[in-house]
Amino acid sequence: MPRPARLLLTGVLALVPWTAGADEQAAFRAASAPAISAESERALHAAFEHVYNLEFGPALEQFAAVARAEPESAAVRAFWASAVLYEILARQGTLRSQLFVTSNEFLKHERLPPDPALDRRFQELAAETETLARRRLEKNKNDTDALFALGLVYGSRANYAAGVKAKYFDGLRLGEKAYDYHKKLVKLRPELHDTGVVLGVHDYILGSLPSVHRFFLFFAGVRGSRERGLAYFEEVAARGEFLRTYGQVLLGVALIREEQLERALKVAEDLRARYPRNPIFGIELARLYRQMERYPEAARACRDLLAELIAHPHNPRVIGPEDALLELALVEDAQGEPYRALESLREVDRIPGASSRVRARAFLERGKIFDRLGQRDHALAEYKKVIALAAYAEATRLALAYSRDPYQPLQEN
Repeated sequence: MPRPARLLLTGVLALVPWTAGADEQAAFRAASAPAISAESERALHAAFEHVYNLEFGPALEQFAAVARAEPESAAVRAFWASAVLYEILARQGTLRSQLFVTSNEFLKHERLPPDPALDRRFQELAAETETLARRRLEKNKNDTDALFALGLVYGSRANYAAGVKAKYFDGLRLGEKAYDYHKKLVKLRPELHDTGVVLGVHDYILGSLPSVHRFFLFFAGVRGSRERGLAYFEEVAARGEFLRTYGQVLLGVALIREEQLERALKVAEDLRARYPRNPIFGIELARLYRQMERYPEAARACRDLLAELIAHPHNPRVIGPEDALLELALVEDAQGEPYRALESLREVDRIPGASSRVRARAFLERGKIFDRLGQRDHALAEYKKVIALAAYAEATRLALAYSRDPYQPLQEN
């Protein structure tokens, strides 16, 4: 499947904190899919504030409390399921490697098995959501909460299939069901801008497929448009109620795909400022600066993130100091400072508890730099470390290839 579909299907549905006054909150509730109390809304926003800062323990406790307070809301359970999926993807490393990156040899990584308890909880919540939503539809076929919840939960199942299991066509099939529910809902409730997430992902992915695939899908009644998908992302990022932040993430991804890097940078900077405890946004902002060849800003972002991660480590360890050091080394190498990059990469292996995958990447990058410098013996020694570590198949494959034939920069193009 083309990379745009792979990239966008790994996202998760999420909320944005709400801080409006009482009158605005009343109007907001009238335009929200789940008919829940103001207290429950505040608790949901607080829960997702934790989720977006990768503080999963307190987040999931709050979701459970809201679900007890709102036993008839299928949408609340759909939100809860999406938060559990976010933790699965974060622990798995999928978010870290694919949130904003558009072209990288390491996107072709195998998925780590999900935590069994989290996996089981996601499946249970998804099933509970669907059961409750269908029961509501039996009473009212146009029930807003039910239609919204079914669109969300099928969207989460699509994300699970593609992001966790790497089953991209299963993800497209499930995403089509999500689209159908939210397409119906937007006709009933056009003021619910959150439907733009599901509708936008559907249109952007299908519109990004090669023309031969779109030709066959056209005769199956399935159509998409990149331009329309991008417009949906812009709408939900600006006017969404619950899914505004996720719309902003998708907008950032799409803008990078469309090579509108200045606009994408504004999105990334805003996400970093709003969620300072989420190192994923920090590392991706540094990568975007590097892509734009704004190296001083990229290096500064890496060093700030490194200091933050040392002072305030996350559990689970989604991003560690080794990630910031690796990115800093890539910036230094891009600036024409290969020896400084080699030292930063050496430091990766000295970080206590460093991810084996990041260590393998650091060894590989050192080997590539040594090859470029004409120091073949040193390069071979680094490739041997990658092969011995056997952290993941793609790194091992590349190390074996560069052991046979010295690395050349043109190999990345």
